[in-house]
Amino acid sequence: MKVLVRPLVDGLGATFLIRPRGNPLLVTAGVFVAMTLIYLLSEALSSWIEAPLPQAFIGYGVVTVFADTLLTLIAAWLLVRIARRDGIVWGVATILLAATALTAVLVHWPLQFATERLFAHGHTGLALALAWLSRAWWLFVLIACARWLMPHALPRALLAGALAFAISAMPWWWLPGAPMFMQDAAALAAQQTAERAARADVEDESEENVEEAVAFDAEAVLYDQPRLLEEAFATLKPRVPGRSNLYVLAFAGDGSENVFRNEAEYVERLFAGRFGARGRILVLENHPASVSTRPLATLTNLRWALAEIAARMDPANDILFVYLTTHGSAEHLLYVNLDPLPLNQIGPEDLAEALQTTPSIRWKVLVVNACYAGGFIDALSDDSTLVIASARADRTSFGCGTESEITYFGKAFLAEALNQTTSIPEAFSLARTAVGKWEADDAVKEHSEPQMATSRSIEAKLERWRSQLEAGAAVPFAPAPNVDPAHETGSTPPR
Repeated sequence: MKVLVRPLVDGLGATFLIRPRGNPLLVTAGVFVAMTLIYLLSEALSSWIEAPLPQAFIGYGVVTVFADTLLTLIAAWLLVRIARRDGIVWGVATILLAATALTAVLVHWPLQFATERLFAHGHTGLALALAWLSRAWWLFVLIACARWLMPHALPRALLAGALAFAISAMPWWWLPGAPMFMQDAAALAAQQTAERAARADVEDESEENVEEAVAFDAEAVLYDQPRLLEEAFATLKPRVPGRSNLYVLAFAGDGSENVFRNEAEYVERLFAGRFGARGRILVLENHPASVSTRPLATLTNLRWALAEIAARMDPANDILFVYLTTHGSAEHLLYVNLDPLPLNQIGPEDLAEALQTTPSIRWKVLVVNACYAGGFIDALSDDSTLVIASARADRTSFGCGTESEITYFGKAFLAEALNQTTSIPEAFSLARTAVGKWEADDAVKEHSEPQMATSRSIEAKLERWRSQLEAGAAVPFAPAPNVDPAHETGSTPPR
């Protein structure tokens, strides 16, 4: 153990740009192997701590660690060769590997946390600066090590540090990487399904639901997604010049209940008929009755749909309205399900990342209708985004289930409030009041308490959009049909 202490201390110093003090000639290949095992254990522990329950071991995470170790060894060899100090490769590589593990914990984690908090509070410029500092910190570490090896050759040390960075860090901008532990989406989905079944007491209906859920060719559905997306994208009309255009994306995540499909398709009808968005609406939904006519509501399709909308709109002037409806977990994951397809759940960071399109969409209204939806607010809100959540981060919402046609919040916000007013903040206020009354009437002990994060900028933008809007008549709510017309006629109906 004593032979490992000095490289660890020097690695800690290098993490904070302090030149190593040990003698690298004393470090052997065996010490480097031992440091590799320490690095592997530290990565396993950190990913295990970060991964929400239930967890699953990811074997590819081990490959990621070993690949990073190899790149670090090559970078150390390059530094030693440029410094013309042969014979200390193992010593330099061991120090750099210790610095790799310590930099992740002591630099990257704190900077990432600070970046997320700044983004959540609308400080985009400072957040981006910290994000770039986190990415560049390893370059500073390598330059400090190069200066240690070449104290009297600054230009050569800078070049060596830059080349070592290009070898050890830049490949990860493109190479796939994975943590060693992640949330087990399949186990989580099974757990949530069991909890919902227990709460709703739907044992008598389970056999019927399973038969409905598997009444399609799962493989064919997956391979059909490019066609369905292309057809959906083809329905998008050119934007109307000279005014703010509203683009709408509805996402129904859980295909085991009609209620979410009902809401997503009602969003399409409501915003087409009342808010002038016809021809600028996309619907992603999971339901056995629409697998041949609608793209699935998956994280991948969501990313593609947002990218397509961003490419068609004026991202600096138009407004994006996203409505996501499904079950939510206390760990703040949106439930994405269409048995027997293996679909990933969606967390706040996943959604925030999907919204980082190129070109960037500035003005956004994001509605998350799910239990514990308030857990998405911090990751999504900024000065040009209005975020609405149907429940507090620690509360459930109500109105879903096999007997429901629309959720409490969907009824209050979509079917009632937005048919009374075209102001989204006002509609939220009306919906919050209505939901509270219904929950009180039902003697609910812990009310859902819908949340809204807003700013003067986005509300001013929405008011300018409203001033140009010729609002249509109210659009009554009606549930979606339970039968896919394509299954009856053998063809896909026009949309």
